[in-house]
Amino acid sequence: MVPGAVLTSNWLAVHGVSNNLARRYVSSGWLERIGQGAYIRYGDDVDWQGGLYALQFQLGLKVHVGGLSSLRLKGMGHFLSLDADQSVQLFSANTKPLPVWFRETDWGVQIKLHSISLFSDTIQFPMSSVPHKSFEIEMSPPELAAFEMIHGIKNNADFDHARTVFEGLSTLRPKESQELLQNCRSVRVKRLFLWMARDCGHPWFKYVDTEKVDLGSGKRVVYKGGKLDREFLITVPRTEGVADV
Repeated sequence: MVPGAVLTSNWLAVHGVSNNLARRYVSSGWLERIGQGAYIRYGDDVDWQGGLYALQFQLGLKVHVGGLSSLRLKGMGHFLSLDADQSVQLFSANTKPLPVWFRETDWGVQIKLHSISLFSDTIQFPMSSVPHKSFEIEMSPPELAAFEMIHGIKNNADFDHARTVFEGLSTLRPKESQELLQNCRSVRVKRLFLWMARDCGHPWFKYVDTEKVDLGSGKRVVYKGGKLDREFLITVPRTEGVADV
């Protein structure tokens, strides 16, 4: 058994523990049932990472830590807000709900699942990982996390926060960023990513070939009351003068 992790019925069955035997283990005090098809060792300290590990490696679900949460776990979220520290951002391209036992367990943090199809189905972008206790969980590498963070921008405050976080992303890999840009389905996200990279003056930006990126047509109002950036045709914070939009 994996200390600190949820044990699903699937995993137990593979290791010779039937549902009937699992119930007997519960009666004997060896296992504790936390929901349908999910158990923990009695007295084991299991957190949300232990639950996510079960989703990823026991049930094979394509769900990962992403966005601001991934950047924080990678030590790149120095500017994250207190609210971001108190929640965990999970991402999945699947719209199917996560198992009830995961959703209804009190993990001590707020879990936010984002079901989005931000990239083309053909892209096979490798996940990163972070060790936790006796196992690892999958998470977005910094480049993918940046796209996920930008996708979550809903208002000016979100924009300002993302721009501040992006300032710390000076070591993003241009090849990986290029691949994501060319496979991203959102014109808005691509334009914002490129604008932030240029605005921050990151050295890797000069290696990105914007000519290969489909940036669509027309203007996009992203920052309300902002000015229009003439290169990427999005509204951004204005530094002087009157708002263009």
